[in-house]
Amino acid sequence: MTRDGTAHSVVIGGTRGHGRAWVKLLAAKGHSVSVFGLRPPGEADRGLPDVAFESVDLSRPKAADRIARKIAARGKLDSLVFFQRYRGTGDCWANELAVSLSSTKEIIERLSGRFAADGSRSIVVVGSAATTFIAGEQPPGYHVAKAGLLHLGRYYAVGHGPQRLRVNMVSPGAMIKEESQAFYDAQTSLRALYDRVIPLGRMGSSKDVSGAVDFLCGRQSAFITGQNIVVDGGLSLLWQESLARAVSPLS
Repeated sequence: MTRDGTAHSVVIGGTRGHGRAWVKLLAAKGHSVSVFGLRPPGEADRGLPDVAFESVDLSRPKAADRIARKIAARGKLDSLVFFQRYRGTGDCWANELAVSLSSTKEIIERLSGRFAADGSRSIVVVGSAATTFIAGEQPPGYHVAKAGLLHLGRYYAVGHGPQRLRVNMVSPGAMIKEESQAFYDAQTSLRALYDRVIPLGRMGSSKDVSGAVDFLCGRQSAFITGQNIVVDGGLSLLWQESLARAVSPLS
């Protein structure tokens, strides 16, 4: 909670994609939101009520300390959600591990004592399908970081359980973000393929990811911790051979 009693949520990596959708949902619910990320928010987001944006380079060693200092000035936390990943042009291996994995560890350790006693006391780490599967278009550091985040979340779920602090994961599959909506609208054949192979018959969106995060940050999930919710419309349930047959012109 902020000093005036408003629910205070912290979002790491919230100016684009799934993170941005979550920030907009929090703002609509009347939360006070602190957003930290490398890239500045879009012009439309600068007017969101009670949302403070702070630019921070998570690859830097002192980034977690800076975030902790900023949070201390805004009061106790209700929830903490991680969406960040490395998108620079430097060493993908080292920087992906630093931005996605090491910064998550450092921020959780510095903020774990900052949660309001009467809040949701929830931490959610948003990963990807690469937590389990291999995405050929992504580098090795991305896969190692996402897999590491899953076990890191489980570790802190056990370690912080006595504090009644819950830690969970969300792993999205192929999703339409606001920034990619125009691309998928134009790629009708690709969109039709996804709609055909995904068991629920459609591609997911950032709103679907936000819905899962909202559940894990809400009171209705008060006895859930250390879990990974896969948000992919059931696509990962399909056996590879069955999926190959479904998309093959020979089937």
